[in-house]
Amino acid sequence: MSDIVKLISRVLLSGVFILYGYYKFMNVNGIINNAGTKHFWELVSPGTAVPEWLGYVIAAIEVLGGVAVLVGFLTRWAAWVLVIWLILVTYFGHPFWTMDGDPRAANLSNFMKNLAIMGGYLMLAVSGPGRISIDRS
Repeated sequence: MSDIVKLISRVLLSGVFILYGYYKFMNVNGIINNAGTKHFWELVSPGTAVPEWLGYVIAAIEVLGGVAVLVGFLTRWAAWVLVIWLILVTYFGHPFWTMDGDPRAANLSNFMKNLAIMGGYLMLAVSGPGRISIDRS
């Protein structure tokens, strides 16, 4: 795969996380009140409210992971972290199999989108960022 194609892939894949991670920083309550976040937290700490710090951790994972991939810094590690992150987000945030009607369709769409993004990150994790990166691999 050419280094230009790897650079374009990194730009396209990282944009989603940088943008939505930024939005989460700007509205932490939005992510801590999200049904998927609440479901996850209920498994981790039953009967307690989702703490505000978790919203900042979620936002940081997305922004820092996205920036690392964008500039090609520790790209393989960042890509693996984002794949694992996407598995969690996809399972907890888009459980279409528990829904009917419009919510099912919307969540199925997001579920499938996340699978495609996982594929892109898996490709980066295995092939590396290319020479147009801080990693230069």
